[in-house]
Amino acid sequence: MTTKNHIREKIKAMPKIELHLHLEGAFTVEFLFELIQKYGGDPSVKTIQDLEKKFVFKDFSHFIETWFWKNQFFREPADFEQSTYFTLENLHNQNVIYAEVFYSPWDFEQFGLQVEAITEATLSGVQRAEKDFGIKCQLIADLCRDYGAEKAIDRFSQIIPYRDKGLIGIGLGGSEQRFPPKPFKQVYKMAKAKYFHRVAHAGEAAGPDSIWGAIKSLEIERIGHGVRAIEDPALVDYLQEKQLPLEICVTSNLKTVVFPAVEAHPIKQFFDNGLFVTINSDDPTMFGTTITDEYVLLYEKLDFTPESIKSLTINAAKASFLSDSEKQILIDKIVEFWE
Repeated sequence: MTTKNHIREKIKAMPKIELHLHLEGAFTVEFLFELIQKYGGDPSVKTIQDLEKKFVFKDFSHFIETWFWKNQFFREPADFEQSTYFTLENLHNQNVIYAEVFYSPWDFEQFGLQVEAITEATLSGVQRAEKDFGIKCQLIADLCRDYGAEKAIDRFSQIIPYRDKGLIGIGLGGSEQRFPPKPFKQVYKMAKAKYFHRVAHAGEAAGPDSIWGAIKSLEIERIGHGVRAIEDPALVDYLQEKQLPLEICVTSNLKTVVFPAVEAHPIKQFFDNGLFVTINSDDPTMFGTTITDEYVLLYEKLDFTPESIKSLTINAAKASFLSDSEKQILIDKIVEFWE
């Protein structure tokens, strides 16, 4: 076996941690195909291959259009439970040992589904997967900025009862350019008071101002993406000094054309300059990637060494919202594997 193949196999086998994954973009293709059949189908999707072709995007707006298209096939709480279970089984098969994942139950209200029912079904899928596969997973509710700050407060109040049941934080996805962070200051303050962890998408579709805004207004503990910090040297210095974790998703940034090519992506520069970076898959099914593929990409295209890959995985353990003793257990597993 060549060294290159050997390293690829090591990456496949190594313990991994996922901190930025949207459940609604991480379903298995097989399960979505089942749902399409179950609910009367779509004439353009006769086979799994037809379905896979749906996830080749022309541009970002086509991606969003497809996102809403597939949402219509999730119609009962059981669909969410089963989808979560299959997603976590898939992660377990890649030796993901811990995950913090986004879910956005409000995307399905138009289909008459209750937020509470979706949340409980999703948590049930999480518990079943932990029992069957040993993978631990916790949820972060994506409040989605597109509906405004008032709506975000209503949404937050709906999820408070699940704080000790496996839902640990809030996030802010959606149209970053149109909805800057500052108006969401109040809901983030409320979340902090209720001991919810706080993350926000920033510096993906919008530039450095969006990241500064999230840091100053929302008191976030991690930044989703944050890659466009590269446009502001003072911000890069700040992130390096404060060691604020970035949840980086390379393939996602290429598919949504934040960067034109993998060589233009700043992940290597960030890592070499000592920023606190983690590697994640974002919407793996939608973008045709996996967390394993993300690490292989770093190794093959961006000159990351096995030692660097080990460091990135340890970073993810440290950036997680687990207790210090739980983090240490993950770190020990990673170190033991590489030794």
